[in-house]
Amino acid sequence: MDIRVILVPYDSSHFSEDALDYAVYLAKALFLGDPKKQIIKIVILHVIQEIPFTKNLLERMKNKHDDDKESNLNKHVNSIYHEARNSIENDIDEKKKVYKSIVGIKLESCILYGDPANQIIDYSNNNRVDLIVMGSNGLQGLSKIRVLGSVSRKVSEAVSCPMTITR
Repeated sequence: MDIRVILVPYDSSHFSEDALDYAVYLAKALFLGDPKKQIIKIVILHVIQEIPFTKNLLERMKNKHDDDKESNLNKHVNSIYHEARNSIENDIDEKKKVYKSIVGIKLESCILYGDPANQIIDYSNNNRVDLIVMGSNGLQGLSKIRVLGSVSRKVSEAVSCPMTITR
């Protein structure tokens, strides 16, 4: 098996940080064991989950703004997504700095919006991903009944490439 692209879904949880550490360790080992010494690309993928707004919440938010209610509401929602994106970009940039000096790996990042499991599945199916390294759980909490979190379970059941789940 020729692994050149590793996808790491990342949500800043310690599970995803451990998965990123493992992916870097694995990429380094693959690079050192490759006689051709081809660079291993690690894609750090973060999905900003869409905020489910109820009708009641939207009405309360509209009532807080007197002027152009619809425009102010859109600005407020956009600022929430903008802040979320800036926060995760800064976090990922810090991670990239930590691993920047490691020979044989190239780190890239991708930020998408939507349902995390579906976006991870779509990304892996629509891009050349050779391996997914993912934490067993994420920020959504621990699954008490199942061993895996709902996102990692859904991804593992739907992707066609190999997947490593870390704890």
